[in-house]
Formats: sequence, C-alpha cells, structure tokens
Amino acid sequence: MIPANQPYEARYKHENDGRIHYTTKRVIAWDEDGHPLVIGRESASLIRANGWSNFHDVVAVDPPVVAALPGAGWRAEFRDDDGSLDSNPLTAWLVYADGNIKPADVDSSGHADDPTTVSNFVRLYHPSEEDQKPKSAGADPE
Repeated sequence: MIPANQPYEARYKHENDGRIHYTTKRVIAWDEDGHPLVIGRESASLIRANGWSNFHDVVAVDPPVVAALPGAGWRAEFRDDDGSLDSNPLTAWLVYADGNIKPADVDSSGHADDPTTVSNFVRLYHPSEEDQKPKSAGADPE
C-alpha cells in the first residue's frame, strides 16, 4: 500500500430525475497495482474505489484549506465590457495545506472564489499602494 500524499478524490456518478451529479470519497492510499483505495461504508477498512458500480473516475483536487486570513483591505480589479475598471474587496487569503495562498472574493450570489481565475481579472492591489505610485519625471518635489 502506498499512502496518497497528494490529494485525489474518487468520483461516483448518480442520476436522479434525469439530473446527473457526483459524490466523492477521498483517496487514502493506492494498492500495489495502482488502484485507488477509499474508506468503505460498512467498516473503517480500505477498499478499492472502483468497488461500487457507479464509480466514474479519480481526479486530482486542491489540498484542503487550513486557514483563512483577513483580506486586509486588498482589492481585485476587473475590466468591464466598456473598458472601465471596477474592483471588489478581497474577503480573505486562503492558506492551503501545501503552503499555497490564494485570494478569495465573494460575488453577488455569495459564492467565494479566486478572482485571479476570472477572464476579465486585471490585478490585485492594496489601496495604500495607489498613494505611493512613483511620481513622473520632472515633477516638483513636495
């Protein structure tokens, strides 16, 4: 048995009223033949993920979030369709188990996501940086 050091999930396909959805189980380890192992329903023993008829696949997933730090005034800037810029406050900085940190903002429906993955994302900035932009050449010193 080989411990699953990287996060993977086994996905199981369900169909209800013509709608398809998936449930997942965390892969705990891999057997000697490379099959993913998950915790069984009946006991705390490890079984092959493909032991259920609705097994679909195994996918790599982000490591779990282990901490959330305040957004601390940081903002995410976006370019609107008309070319103008708009910004949203960061709700938090998410710290993942692998040490990565990603920004999170909340959209109008209350869904938190990484703003850097949106197609019209421009930049992350802190408003205090705006006050500290270098002055153009030839400007009078204060």
